[in-house]
Amino acid sequence: MEPYTDVATHVRDELRRAWLRLEYEIRNSWRREASAAKVGEDVVSPDDMGRLFSQARGAADTQDAGVQQVLDAWLAAHEQVEGRIRASMQARTRSPLVDLIRTFELTARQWATLMFALLPEIDPNLVQGYRYLSRDPNVRGLDGRLLAQLVYDTPQTRSLMARDLSATSPLMRYRLLESTPDSLMFKKLRAASRLVYLLDGGSLDLDPELAEIAELRAGNVAGAFPQVAVDRATAALRSSDVVLAVQGQRGLGKRLLLQVAAAQWNQRLLLIDTKRLAQQPLAAQPFIVRALVRELKLLGAVPAFAEADDAVVMDSDRDAMPACFDMFLDEWTGPVALTVTRERMPRIHQRPLVHLTLEVPPLAVRAAMWRQVVPALTETDAEGLAGRFAIPGGVIVAAAQAAAAGRLPDAPAAVAADLDQAVAAQLHQRISRLGKKLPTPFDLDDLIVDDDTRAALLEITAAAQQRRKIRDQFKLRGAQGISVLFSGHPGVGKTMSGTVLARRLGLDIYEIDLSQVVSKWLGETEKNLSDVFDAAEPGHVVLLFNEADSLFGKRTSDVKSSNDRYANLETNYLLQRLERFNGLTILTTNLTGAIDQAFKRRFTYDVYFTFPSPDMRAELWRRTLPERSRKADIDFDALAEKYELTGGFIKVACERAAYVAGAASTDIDEELLRATVERMYRERGKLSTVGPLE
Repeated sequence: MEPYTDVATHVRDELRRAWLRLEYEIRNSWRREASAAKVGEDVVSPDDMGRLFSQARGAADTQDAGVQQVLDAWLAAHEQVEGRIRASMQARTRSPLVDLIRTFELTARQWATLMFALLPEIDPNLVQGYRYLSRDPNVRGLDGRLLAQLVYDTPQTRSLMARDLSATSPLMRYRLLESTPDSLMFKKLRAASRLVYLLDGGSLDLDPELAEIAELRAGNVAGAFPQVAVDRATAALRSSDVVLAVQGQRGLGKRLLLQVAAAQWNQRLLLIDTKRLAQQPLAAQPFIVRALVRELKLLGAVPAFAEADDAVVMDSDRDAMPACFDMFLDEWTGPVALTVTRERMPRIHQRPLVHLTLEVPPLAVRAAMWRQVVPALTETDAEGLAGRFAIPGGVIVAAAQAAAAGRLPDAPAAVAADLDQAVAAQLHQRISRLGKKLPTPFDLDDLIVDDDTRAALLEITAAAQQRRKIRDQFKLRGAQGISVLFSGHPGVGKTMSGTVLARRLGLDIYEIDLSQVVSKWLGETEKNLSDVFDAAEPGHVVLLFNEADSLFGKRTSDVKSSNDRYANLETNYLLQRLERFNGLTILTTNLTGAIDQAFKRRFTYDVYFTFPSPDMRAELWRRTLPERSRKADIDFDALAEKYELTGGFIKVACERAAYVAGAASTDIDEELLRATVERMYRERGKLSTVGPLE
């Protein structure tokens, strides 16, 4: 027997075998019961069935064939098809239908069941034959009654039928067949829709019904990975006894590395969206998981749960993988991988873990990536972008594409400034959920601070601009970030100084919304903070934690409850994460004594904003109060000497005075300012205007 080399020939032979088997059963019923031909009007007539039989045999006339003649023809066709299938499997030829049998180890009866369910998708006339044989005009496909006549036609094979339609059968386990929850004889059977795509002879792709949950990647692609990482990933994807976890921030190429490793074994990579799968109704998840396992077997692919930490479930004080992951490992015995974006690894207890961490490429490699992706960049610009943004290759490519898409066809090539904005746009969404972008209208000259504070701000600016280059030059170890503590009275300019630093560095500054970060749920605060730091890890933004003593406060040694325990765990995590952060972090506090001493040790700079002197307060009055809305005879020196106000309170006093003057259609004078300030003192319970307003 010759093996099947094309799917069209195989489908043609399967159709002929199915029609002969169906014709034999119908003609045999005609012979047994003369009245069997007289059926209801809604069922196909015997004459019509005769014409369909002749058409299926390819005969020119409609003369009836005898039962024995049809049986002999069916036996011959059956032997021919089975022989060619055996020859194909022995020769290991690649044919979609033969691959189904080989991959899922289907028996002859299981294969016949699948064909009788699938072939009506190719030849709808088969449904007419099914209706006639079952004497039921409502039949639309294969059911248990028909299957008992066409495949399991002896009492001895009925037990096989029950077994082949059970949940453990490869037909049902891998969702090759779908059935209704009826009794055995009344089950309605339908072949999986994806099997129809096997019959056109084209390339085998992922089931479209799973396109929203999974993505198929194939081919050996280029990637700038350390050889040791490729070797470890390749070895792990050959083992069915472990789970390979690739950890690192977004854009490092974790999925690309897995694709490279899978290609070493001539396999494709099936990326599974862990979060979307976990969000499916719990009752539907087992069916989806089995469909995914079916695709893995059909496609010769390796599964990878992408961004698994996006779907973790809090269990006690540990992160656990969602239930769908356990379901998957119950069904799949082959290699499996997952990618993790956050710093904290989910708990994996089903198999031993092979942990692989990817780091951001070094400065020189990032500069080379910029030149490769954007050839028009000069070497200086490429080095500047690489120095400013510690970003992986994925973000570099996305930023270059975004910058190119935002230009007109005849516009000049992207310059460093365009790419700078594109990088910020790519990374903005990751942090905007938990932080608010602050405007940066002020520069250093707008600040009214003492000389020591001004010098510290200049030093921080220089360090932030050159830190990566200098650390690389002097081979300094550890994180490349800078953490700064701003402390002092309310309104002395701590937040404003943070925006000034961001402006001088050309970066956006995000004030982290502590109401969104802090959560009453176990571990949720830690997870939110991890998201914040991970999103800002490339150093493209400045993180600002206002009133940070509420979050970065002292730990308690007197643990009296689980709340104390988990608060200490969160503080410990923050201590470690702040030290490893690669960007610029600014924490402000009005109560410097409330900050944990272990935090203070980790601050690169501890800047104390002194209370403004009279000269500084006078300058604050002059700059805050618009000249066009005030009278010329205001004695700012006298106001500064009498009232000990910080810049924040001076701003509030000027605004309140402006409202009063505007309502009366007058200018702001000294008397109005004094009255406003004295009212502010009284509102805060001060009996006199002596001393600072707090």
